[in-house]
Amino acid sequence: MSVKQIAFRMDDVGAASKQHEVYGKTRVQLGNWRIPFPGNFLWVKYLKPFRQWGPYAELSVDQWGKLLALCERIQLKLTIGITAGWVEKNGSVTAFPTRYPEQAKMIKTGLKMGCFEVANHGYTHCVLNNCDFRPKYFSSNRQWHREFWEWVPLEVQRSHIEMAQTILQDYFEDEVVTFIPPGNVFTNETLKAASEYGLKYVSCQRLKSDTDTTLIPIPDQNVFAFHDKEVQELGIQWLEDQCQQRQPCEFVFIKQIGKDISSTALS
Repeated sequence: MSVKQIAFRMDDVGAASKQHEVYGKTRVQLGNWRIPFPGNFLWVKYLKPFRQWGPYAELSVDQWGKLLALCERIQLKLTIGITAGWVEKNGSVTAFPTRYPEQAKMIKTGLKMGCFEVANHGYTHCVLNNCDFRPKYFSSNRQWHREFWEWVPLEVQRSHIEMAQTILQDYFEDEVVTFIPPGNVFTNETLKAASEYGLKYVSCQRLKSDTDTTLIPIPDQNVFAFHDKEVQELGIQWLEDQCQQRQPCEFVFIKQIGKDISSTALS
């Protein structure tokens, strides 16, 4: 019996969306009924029973240490989707290694140990225009936390992909070949630009049948995708439980699955 390859993929590392993307439930269950609820009204969206996403904290150095120890102990290969720029409240952008230098050092250590793969998860994870990424008083701001909408100018998309590649490759001193579009939002032109800047594989849900790209799509069935939010809120044990539930399997990086697909296509 062949053992299935599976890539564990953790998204949103370095993404300021964990602070700025705030929205609440707009429906609540009452018996057999789902009734409208003003979950985005003022402070309601911040209350735990109604909160759907942020805010939550970036993983600490201690948490990264525990994550690395888990990877060593169970031979987990973890692909880390890093958003290369942290968006401040005023709309300015700080490179992830500058904003979180100690966390970046831990990831670099894991990379050199062969435990981590660094993937491109965008430059900002959000649209910067007019600071619309900031929380709203009476509505969700979720739509502004997807970086590569079709209405975002192509020159902006290209610039963001290029800047993310530059930041990640310069700091981590390793080739970044996996692209994880934030929120699974992208266009054919987005993927074309990604290919031009050295990305080879795309990992996301709901890849459209008419997608035209030279990037190699990674099948969803070979990827367990989650966010740093789960590790932050549920703990390292949650991740270990997820690994145990998928045994027997071979833990691999997304780029390894991509290489295998490419080799099969050429043979």
